[in-house]
Amino acid sequence: MRYKVYDEEDKKERTLEECVTPLEVGSVRRVQVKKGDTREVHHFRVLEELKSVWILTEKI
Repeated sequence: MRYKVYDEEDKKERTLEECVTPLEVGSVRRVQVKKGDTREVHHFRVLEELKSVWILTEKI
């Protein structure tokens, strides 16, 4: 699932890609973010659920 969120630590909007946990719009969730070899904990305010984007990689 994809979500548009507001990162309360970095004070900017982000898009969460491939989120495995369903999030509720309007809630604030604590999320682990992988940055390089480390993981950081950020608090995200969920703004909206975005449609999934599928990319076709081979011709059918």
